[in-house]
Amino acid sequence: MTAITFLVIGGLLSGCSGGEERADSPKRGQCETLLGDENVEAAVRTTGGSDVEVGGTPQADVLAERLVREAKQWQESDLQHTSYTGCRVDAFEGDEISGTVDASVKWSALSLGMMDSPKNSRTWRQANESVYVETEAGPGRSRLIAKCAVPGTIDSQPSDLPLQFDVSGTSLGTELRWELLSVFARSVVDEMGCTKPPVIPSTMPTSA
Repeated sequence: MTAITFLVIGGLLSGCSGGEERADSPKRGQCETLLGDENVEAAVRTTGGSDVEVGGTPQADVLAERLVREAKQWQESDLQHTSYTGCRVDAFEGDEISGTVDASVKWSALSLGMMDSPKNSRTWRQANESVYVETEAGPGRSRLIAKCAVPGTIDSQPSDLPLQFDVSGTSLGTELRWELLSVFARSVVDEMGCTKPPVIPSTMPTSA
């Protein structure tokens, strides 16, 4: 009876209701490094799932390497940019997905010069000279744009090709999304080698 009890408790602690492959995913620990361990834990709790499956490319240096390579090949006529998933967490209750949290980064189609347009100025908040934030970019989504001058790119790159970070999750509140977004952005920016690194604020901007 004691042995059976230990097995049951062990199964509950490991969150193995959805299978060992999901419960034992090594990428969850890497996502916690990228997004903050307490933030990821809080995000998983909001989904209401008892098991999680984690994917993406949760190494900041790998994401930075891909972004730098793309920026060096960029020309002003290039309007399409690859989106890289840093971390995606699918929470399960049994075999059903109960919630999803996704953090991604790409070079933005929006330039810094567009931020002052009447349309964008209604939703974007300027955090400082190099960072803009859209805390409600859509249902369950927050977005951050940051100026990053990559050595070896064309002159217009810093203002016309800023970094864009997105965090989405309908179960997340605005504050938790911001915590995930700001830590994610700092993790990647620290690896980018920007000529003048953007300052990602630790607190959510409250005014435009």
